[in-house]
Amino acid sequence: MAAAVPQASLAALLARHGGRVFWALALTHAILSVVAPAIGFHTLPRDTIEGFLWGRSFQWGYFKHPPLQAWILGWSEAVAPRAAWLAYLYAQICVLVTLFAIWRLARTILGPGAGVIASMLTLVGIHYYGPPMATFTPDTLSAPLWALTGLFWWRAVVQRRPLFWFALALTVAISVYAKYVGLLLVGVLAVLTLITSEGRRELTRREPWLALVFGLALVAPHVAWIIDTGGSSLAHAVSTDAKAGTFGMRLWFCFSFLMAQVIEHSGLIALVALCIGIGPARPRTELIIEERPVGERERTLLLAMAFAPILIALLTNLSVGGEFRQGRGTALFAFSGIAAVLIAGPVLRLGRLRVAAAIALAMVVALPIINAGHHHLRLAWGASVVPTLYPARALAGELEARWRDRTALPLRIVVGERWHAGNIAFYAKAKPQILLDGDFRISPWISRERLAREGALVVWHPSDRAMLARLRELVPDLEAEGYAYAPPAVRGGAPTRLAYAVIEPEPVDYEY
Repeated sequence: MAAAVPQASLAALLARHGGRVFWALALTHAILSVVAPAIGFHTLPRDTIEGFLWGRSFQWGYFKHPPLQAWILGWSEAVAPRAAWLAYLYAQICVLVTLFAIWRLARTILGPGAGVIASMLTLVGIHYYGPPMATFTPDTLSAPLWALTGLFWWRAVVQRRPLFWFALALTVAISVYAKYVGLLLVGVLAVLTLITSEGRRELTRREPWLALVFGLALVAPHVAWIIDTGGSSLAHAVSTDAKAGTFGMRLWFCFSFLMAQVIEHSGLIALVALCIGIGPARPRTELIIEERPVGERERTLLLAMAFAPILIALLTNLSVGGEFRQGRGTALFAFSGIAAVLIAGPVLRLGRLRVAAAIALAMVVALPIINAGHHHLRLAWGASVVPTLYPARALAGELEARWRDRTALPLRIVVGERWHAGNIAFYAKAKPQILLDGDFRISPWISRERLAREGALVVWHPSDRAMLARLRELVPDLEAEGYAYAPPAVRGGAPTRLAYAVIEPEPVDYEY
């Protein structure tokens, strides 16, 4: 990296210590992203709570997702039961691993100077690596695995380092246990391997085939679970928030999903426009960076890795005919920063570095704090429910005490939906398991015999008539036996009220 204006301190800093600056920003962002929600949130987000509750029972899969998130959170709760905040730490480890894989791949393709710029554009310019990955979810887990898959494939195929086939197989197998979205990239890389001469040449070695056997052996237990359970997690992977009634609506859903991803890249687009510009909008050059010479084949492969997955996602969206949630794009854009530098290169003439640095610092420092604080504003401005400010501990304590008064036994099972009942189950001191929606198919760790033997606390929100109707399929004569109340999280808010009923455990027959 060479500074065109050596006396400019910021340009000199980037020229001499760009890697250190990037990692200082990344670590600062990670620390703030752990501390801010740990202080600012009263309760964990609902997807993370759901993962903790699944993790209380080891399964090879769960009805919505593969099991890796639940395994990690279940292990974490077993080792450190009072440290739920570790979920925020796990999320930032995922972010840092993602950035590490991107940084290594960017340096390999572009060289150290341009690689740092590509990595910075990823950290600061793609919103997914900020608040959307502040909590530990299957989407968060999928991001580092996506980036590592691309890095290891590049090492194995493009750089012809055969032992990386085993690293690739291990990463892909772990991806299957994290979230199936990683298979999008696997499909793209498989095609690239078959259609390129270097890919076909690598397939003549024994290593890729041994690695394939290794990977298939690793995923076999989960595949067996999918077959045994009818593939509910696969169905969830292509589920949608709404269904299109016309072809025009299908196109609209695809366009909406695409625009959401463009907005997630708005920081990257703004920084490229600010520091590089086009035509008369180009800034005065403060720093010149020359990429490592990138061959046309390497360039094509990287751009395919960056753009083909989103095209496949859009075509899948169109064929399914539904509205995909924006968060499904979380893992897809690990290579966007590298692609942006490739397109802008091979010589980068950067300017307005002070403005860009101020923006980058603000994004790294302010966004985690704003993400933790804006939830309080939402509640103060009249939002009926803000998940991270739910009075879960007070409600769980009250309902658990009522269960003990009624049965004199520890609470082992909570019945209800994942939010209200899930919070009670998660924050109850006895660490009960949950029978989600009263459906034994969703919660196979609980049987009718166990429910009868141990009893359960049934919890629902009084306004949720649909949930009450589902719970009555389990308990036909279900009615509220009482209500638990918790004060509002902010002054002037409405208190939270939950209805509950007790399924008393069967009496124990003692033999003398």
